[in-house]
Amino acid sequence: MKNIFAVLGLIAVSVPAIGQIEIYNEDFEAGIPVTYTIVDNDGLTPNSAVSEYTAAWIPKADPLDAMNNAASSTSYFEPIGEASRWLITPSITLGPSGNVLFWDALSHDPSFPDGYRILVSRTDTQIASFTDTLYFIFGELADEWQTRQASLGSIGLDGETVHIAFINETDNGFKLYIDNIRVEKENYLAVDQFDSAELVVYPNPAQNLITIKNMPEGSHVNILGIDGKTVINSNYSKIDISTLSAGKYIVELISDNQIVRTPIVKN
Repeated sequence: MKNIFAVLGLIAVSVPAIGQIEIYNEDFEAGIPVTYTIVDNDGLTPNSAVSEYTAAWIPKADPLDAMNNAASSTSYFEPIGEASRWLITPSITLGPSGNVLFWDALSHDPSFPDGYRILVSRTDTQIASFTDTLYFIFGELADEWQTRQASLGSIGLDGETVHIAFINETDNGFKLYIDNIRVEKENYLAVDQFDSAELVVYPNPAQNLITIKNMPEGSHVNILGIDGKTVINSNYSKIDISTLSAGKYIVELISDNQIVRTPIVKN
């Protein structure tokens, strides 16, 4: 739903808020899926106190809620050593923008917290292919689950097909739990809410040149296809769209950490 106001030949549109679409979710309630790749890259032997860890990552009951399952790894070895235990997702095709990874994490023992790193591969599940660092924490918190998130787009991964690796790399910790891995992308067609700002673009429809009225200093403009992909970006209020194919587009104005969008038609 959009409210459109014609004012002296201009078009002012109340802009729909951008929603999120979930494109991947794994809660490990049925165990670790066979589509995951598990790698023991340290070759160390778990201490007898954690002998249940017969693989680098195993499905395990939540220590805070026995009705919940999670993926878990250990860094408690005999002799002591540094873990390198990889939990790698199947391939995930990201949206054109706004991709965010969410996950829950928990250390078992606050006296021996486990740290981990999240790396991303744009190709396959070979360890050498994980060249993009998304997140690192030296020691995850214990006592209660932490819900964390990281922007995949911030390291240039929008539109890519990726594998995401959670790597326990703790030296003499205890147990690490990861749960509820999910990825969301922006939904540019969400129209159930509205931004109070008005973005005025004219003429609309247009053939060659559009103008952003009263464009704030220091702001930035993207023109997006209906699939959300950026086709033009500019720092100017007048934008040449003559090279675009005829059809519908979205003008996106970014200013002071706020984003407003409005549709336009290219003739």
